[in-house]
Amino acid sequence: MWADLRAAFSFLTILPLGYAEDRKPGWSFAWYPLVGLVIGLLLATIAHLSPFAAGTTAFLVLLAWVVITGGLHLDGFGDSCDGLLAVVEPARRLEIMKDPRAGSWAVVGLILLLLGKWTVASGLSPLLLVLPPVVGRWGMVIAVYSFPYTRASGLGGYFRDGLGRQQVILATTIALIAAAAAAREVGPLLIAFMIGGVTVFAIGRWAAKRLGGGITGDVYGALCELIELGSLLGLSLWANG
Repeated sequence: MWADLRAAFSFLTILPLGYAEDRKPGWSFAWYPLVGLVIGLLLATIAHLSPFAAGTTAFLVLLAWVVITGGLHLDGFGDSCDGLLAVVEPARRLEIMKDPRAGSWAVVGLILLLLGKWTVASGLSPLLLVLPPVVGRWGMVIAVYSFPYTRASGLGGYFRDGLGRQQVILATTIALIAAAAAAREVGPLLIAFMIGGVTVFAIGRWAAKRLGGGITGDVYGALCELIELGSLLGLSLWANG
């Protein structure tokens, strides 16, 4: 268990806790929502302790969000924007997504994503900031389990090895417990998980069709980012409704 937890933190954050060579990488998926909980608690703490105005506080929260994750999912989101939105054949889309250079769609998409997170986070209570990172990483687990990997090799394919129903059940249990503790009410909990589930299957299916029947590691990261943004928007509507 400890080895898989360390692997989850090492992959999803900048914390160098290491990997165990005798463990299948897919086993670490069970702990992805727990990593999200730690990220969310960090964000909530910054928001709670910040002496600055709402806009500046939201910027600090967003900065910590990017730094602690090493921009991992932002990179996948940018690559997905370039590839999935290109008017070309599926094979060419896969080539575009492997290109380390950022195209116009990546730049526009990342600007809108970060601007959206900053704007919405400025109006949320600190405790609600815990939910999006938890649900985003739970959504990644569901996506990896539900959709085939479209490349013959790659980082996303490597980390699928060992992922099964047991990891999905444990990840879902951890996500529900963590989110329920943060939400304290049924409304925010339902909103966050409904948005997470709809995003995974709606965007996941669309991406799989665009890429010839499966998705890639970049899409996993993009789904996490979209779930986080969608959850922020949904929670904002609930809080101000």
